[in-house]
Amino acid sequence: MQMRLEDFYFYSLLSDEGKALLKENLRPFSMQEQGILYYAGDVCEDILIIESGSVRVFVQGDGDVTYTLYALGADEPCIVNTFSTIFSSAAVANAEVESDLNGWLLNKKILLRLLADEPEYSAYLYATISKNFSALVGTIEDIKFTSVKERLEKWLFSQPTTHIKVTHEKIGQHLGSARPVISRLLKSIEDEGKIELQHGGIKVL
Repeated sequence: MQMRLEDFYFYSLLSDEGKALLKENLRPFSMQEQGILYYAGDVCEDILIIESGSVRVFVQGDGDVTYTLYALGADEPCIVNTFSTIFSSAAVANAEVESDLNGWLLNKKILLRLLADEPEYSAYLYATISKNFSALVGTIEDIKFTSVKERLEKWLFSQPTTHIKVTHEKIGQHLGSARPVISRLLKSIEDEGKIELQHGGIKVL
C-alpha cells in the first residue's frame, strides 16, 4: 500500500514553510526489484524517502556471500544513505531493491536547509539515525562474534509470522552464509523440534 507524503510522520514535524520547501524540491523516484540504489564507495547526493517497496542494505563478503545490515520500508530513513549525503562521504555498504520501489529523492542542499531551519525535524532525523546506528553496531557484532546457527535461530524467531515464506538462498544472503550451510542448519534445528521445514517455507513451532 502506497503512502501519501502527508502520511509520513516526519512531514507533520515541518512548519508550513518547510512543507512547501520539501514539496517544491522532491523528485519522484522508482526502481524495480533487484536494482542497485548505491554501491559501497559511492557518495550519495540525495536522500531517499520510501513511499512503497523495500530495500536491503548489505556488505559483500568472500565470493558471492553477502551480509545484510538492515532492511527498510516506507517512512524509514537509511542511515548509510543519510550519512553519505549529509557529509559527502563514501557509502560503507550496498543497497538493493528487494521489492519494487517508489518514493522521492531530496538533494543535499535542501536537506541541509531543513535540518538548519526545522528543529523538530532535525531532532527526529538525528534520533532515528542514532537508534538505527545502535542496531547496526549490534548487527555487525553478531556477524563477527555469533555463530551462523545462533544468528539463524535469532532471525527465525524474530519474524512477525510463524509461517515464513523464504528460500534457503535468501536466508543465506541475509546472514552471510552459503545456501548448503543454511539448509544443513535448518535441518538440525528441525531435528531439535523448533521448526518444521515445508515446501517453499518454514513453520516455527
